[in-house]
Amino acid sequence: MPTETAVLCDHCGLECPADPYRDNGQTFCCQGCLHVAAILRYAGPVPEPKPTAVREREAALAVPAEERLFHIGGLWCTACSWLIEHTLREHRGIVSAEVFFTSDLLKVRYLPQEFNIHRIPELLSPLGYTVAEFEEGGAQSDDERKDLLLRTGVAVFFWLNVMGFNLAAYLGAFDSMQASARQMLPVLALVLSLPVLFYSARPIYRLAWAGVRSRTLRMETLLALGITTAFGYSTFEGLRGGSHIYFDIACAITALVLVGKSIEQGAKQRAAATITALHRMLPQKARLENGRFATVDQLEPGKLFLVKAGERIPADGIVHKGESQADESLLTGESVPVTKRPGDAVVAGSLNLGGVLTVAVTATGRESTIAQIVGAVEQALASRSDLARNVDRAARWFVPVVIGIAMAVALATGDLLRGITILVIACPCALGLATPLALTAAVSAASRLGVLVRDARVLESVRTIDAVILDKTGTVTEANFALLDYNLDHLAALAAVEAKSEHPLGQAVVDEARRVGLALPACDEVVVHKAAGITGKVNEQAWAIGNPRLITGIPGELLEYAQTAEGRGHTTAFYSCDGIVMGVMVFGSHLRPEAKLLVQGLQSRGVRVLLVSGDSARTTRTVAESLGIVEYYPATTPEEKALIARDLKAKGHRVAVIGDGVNDAPALAHADLGIAMGCGADLAMRAASLTLLHTNLTRVLDAIDLSKRTHAVVMQNLFWAFFYNSLGIGFAAAGLLNPIVAAAAMVLSSLSVIGNSYRLAKG
Repeated sequence: MPTETAVLCDHCGLECPADPYRDNGQTFCCQGCLHVAAILRYAGPVPEPKPTAVREREAALAVPAEERLFHIGGLWCTACSWLIEHTLREHRGIVSAEVFFTSDLLKVRYLPQEFNIHRIPELLSPLGYTVAEFEEGGAQSDDERKDLLLRTGVAVFFWLNVMGFNLAAYLGAFDSMQASARQMLPVLALVLSLPVLFYSARPIYRLAWAGVRSRTLRMETLLALGITTAFGYSTFEGLRGGSHIYFDIACAITALVLVGKSIEQGAKQRAAATITALHRMLPQKARLENGRFATVDQLEPGKLFLVKAGERIPADGIVHKGESQADESLLTGESVPVTKRPGDAVVAGSLNLGGVLTVAVTATGRESTIAQIVGAVEQALASRSDLARNVDRAARWFVPVVIGIAMAVALATGDLLRGITILVIACPCALGLATPLALTAAVSAASRLGVLVRDARVLESVRTIDAVILDKTGTVTEANFALLDYNLDHLAALAAVEAKSEHPLGQAVVDEARRVGLALPACDEVVVHKAAGITGKVNEQAWAIGNPRLITGIPGELLEYAQTAEGRGHTTAFYSCDGIVMGVMVFGSHLRPEAKLLVQGLQSRGVRVLLVSGDSARTTRTVAESLGIVEYYPATTPEEKALIARDLKAKGHRVAVIGDGVNDAPALAHADLGIAMGCGADLAMRAASLTLLHTNLTRVLDAIDLSKRTHAVVMQNLFWAFFYNSLGIGFAAAGLLNPIVAAAAMVLSSLSVIGNSYRLAKG
């Protein structure tokens, strides 16, 4: 029974939670009721499409857009991707539509109150595509694979039988046959070809016809013309008693194309495995302390939930109680389990291997680490390089040009077989796969290395980097600073001020205060001074912590003491109270063990390495010398870091910046390539094109080497694709090929591209 003060849902009549959903003056208990009511309210004819800018503004002002993932059947070439995206974007309520050609997936962002997502199959079916909502188990992919294998088997079986009947013609034995036998064999070949034409080749004809209806010439158009011409000409010749019958050619084209598509589909399923694995890592339910379950969407920051052994962690959080080990290998690429104790951070999607953990939520839904990784991987797989876009445009013009060449050659030579051969050999399957398949394989390889790629185009450009700017604190040194030397009498006030800071040094002060059991007093009027320090009021006293830019009038003995500490590689911070300098704090951190390997690896590849830091000149120089870096810039502000990157770019360098903090974000954004540490600030990771999901800096070298291999594979793929097409068209026009050899060559070109691309995935 609802309580006396309960608010009832305007849609279903049930009691609403404490914070109900509201829209258009109505109250709802859940998003489901809100969306159903909105759909009912807006039901009716779909209005004319609005301009993209207007639609995006509606998306920003209305209920947040939702996303849905679909599996597309019949996606045979990159022109299909363009056609689907263009068709869906014309409909009101669809914010965006992205087709992942290499994984047969479609991601749609839509406004549920303006667009019924269940209309997607209805909109795409007339174009010749089958649509099913994406399922983690991949049932729809299995059904399509089985259907394709059955059609391929039928085509191959009847092709071999038709080939037997046509063998006599190829051997010139028709002339010695009796008239009845000569008339019967073409009829038998015709009958055996019908299952191939009307069943096995049906997907080819369906897509070709859909292209005609949408006024788009596609690769299936070439294939359908070749099959139909061979079959029609052979039927005419056979029925009039002629000896030039090519039913086996029509069957061979169909069979070989389907064999190639079967192999290509397996490659696409392996490409989709990256997204599928990540989606499987997104838990939908969380076990609360009372043993009941709640959806992940219901979790709020600070709420506690339990994770038992063998369960995946449903949300980012901090361990509140318990000790265990977590397997974060699918997120970071590191196979070694990570120990988790109270105070340690855990990420959604990681697997709890040991005891029971009680975790306090820090982020859920779109803000969680795994959700951002899923989004980044999807974005990377969806992104197209400039080279790929140019190839796609060329492929769309390629088809009508080939049809024109085939018709011209057939008419000029009077040899229809040459025209058929040109249509078959010129099919641009390999051309469409050359770039996207290589980039997809590279994204997959990078994720296994623990490198998160936000844009696949980066994997083509990393190889060109010739200057790298390294941040010091938290990048080449470990982020967990320790406060080594301080005055205990001042620690509580200093920690109260630093509690408002996000700087690693500030966190070290707070951690030390908690370690010794100090209670932090209240602090207000806190101001963070960029690259200088922080100020605040504690018990009506004005405290300031920072470097000499902020703290002035430092006594000589304190300066000398600080310089000695900095000479050992330590970091120092002065502090004052009511304008009087009170002392200096000394912090210690260790160089990451792989930092020197990174510097040596970059330098051996001819890359210029610079170290920048907001720390003092003495400390920065000590760290630079220990790493073998000649160029270093101490006491730099975030703006100065970005300026260094811009100056290098102005001199013709291709610049990469590696950092982890909020103060690195401007430099990361201004660089040709930003690389963020996965343990760093969220703003830094958002500004970076690459993110290292763990602290192993040598993964940067792996990314550079992967980029070089990716570029080489893309160039090889394009060469072989153009080589097969250009050489094949020439041979076909000269009459040196027949359609069966042309079909086999077309399959071989696709196989060479697929095999070459997946060398990247294997490492």
